[in-house]
Amino acid sequence: MKRFTHSCLCLLLTSILALPAQAQTVGGSAAAASHQHSQGARFASYQSAIDFYRQLADTYHWPAVIVTPVLRLGDRHPAVTDIRQRLILLGDLAYVEPGQEGDLFDHDLEQALIGFQKRHGLDPDGVWGPRTRAALEVKPSTRYRQLLLNRQRRQSFQAQLSPDGHYVQVNIPAYEMRYFEQGREVLRMRAIVGKLKARTPLVASEIRSLELNPDWNVPSGIAYRDIVPELEASPAYLDHKHLQLVEGYGNSMRVLSQWDLDFSRLYRGAAPQQRFWQAPGPENPLGQMKFNFPNDYQVYMHGTPNAYLFDRPVRNFSSGCIRLEYPGELARRLFGKQGLTAQGTWLFEDIIASGDNRIVRLPTPVAVYTTYWTAWLDENQALQFRDDIYDLDQQEFVKLESGELAGP
Repeated sequence: MKRFTHSCLCLLLTSILALPAQAQTVGGSAAAASHQHSQGARFASYQSAIDFYRQLADTYHWPAVIVTPVLRLGDRHPAVTDIRQRLILLGDLAYVEPGQEGDLFDHDLEQALIGFQKRHGLDPDGVWGPRTRAALEVKPSTRYRQLLLNRQRRQSFQAQLSPDGHYVQVNIPAYEMRYFEQGREVLRMRAIVGKLKARTPLVASEIRSLELNPDWNVPSGIAYRDIVPELEASPAYLDHKHLQLVEGYGNSMRVLSQWDLDFSRLYRGAAPQQRFWQAPGPENPLGQMKFNFPNDYQVYMHGTPNAYLFDRPVRNFSSGCIRLEYPGELARRLFGKQGLTAQGTWLFEDIIASGDNRIVRLPTPVAVYTTYWTAWLDENQALQFRDDIYDLDQQEFVKLESGELAGP
């Protein structure tokens, strides 16, 4: 395999031009669009992306970039040449003849790096740092395998889709929720998913009800993993988090003093067991809305009072449930006209304002799927990659190597 040199780069671009037309996107645009930005690694089809990465893996050696400090616009460093060449090969930067300023981190490189960062779910700051470096160092052979197994995932997903084309999809590695009506995307928002030790599961279910001003019945797993250690370290923890120790449910629920805590009865033993609970309110971690769908994992979608968390590029820090950026927008879509008053206002505004807990059934249940896609073409045909946050790709690679997911 070849290493990065100007002559090898030219040879690779020439070989890419020999591919079928639909597979020429990266190399073809780089060679033909001198002094212009490329179209951001766009492909005519998912198969053409597979073909391109197979060609890249077969043709080129992908060495580690030499160690650098953080680099940004105006900096000079020998590694800038390698960074620029890789962005050209991947289609994020147009190919130009190398000049005397090859080691200069210029405006074109900054813009190309921003495009690359967006395609990989990174903070698009145009700065060369550890996470951007790690994404650019992923070998083409790895990306090729990633594309193959995500094709398999997409095919499986399509096979189980709701016939009416109305469904909610949460793509876990993308930290994103999308809602479709008649197969057309009509709503998209950022999401927060489970951390590695409390993963959001893969489920196929249907949303049946919306809970307004939900209370929070803390599951035992969260209680022992997150609350008990903090409570043992600080007796004021429950008050600080607006949590209460209770026993029983519904009208028979009774609030206890935290000094009545009995670990032999905390989620254990005969009824009534002790547990942690949080009343509806502005500090409730479920926000103002909770979307219920039956599943074996007791997970659901909900709002959150901590809207600032959605600005983070990496958002896997929930305890398994899915936090939505704009739950009210999804609720309006799910209820449609039946969620409006005769005056055209939102039917549930008064209930939310009152703070009362209320569960309302959807007029028609809507399918919901959680998926694990780490590679796909977006609506602009740009190739997107995301980190394998739960190491599921690595597990599937074993099947790929055994031939179960072999491509054409």
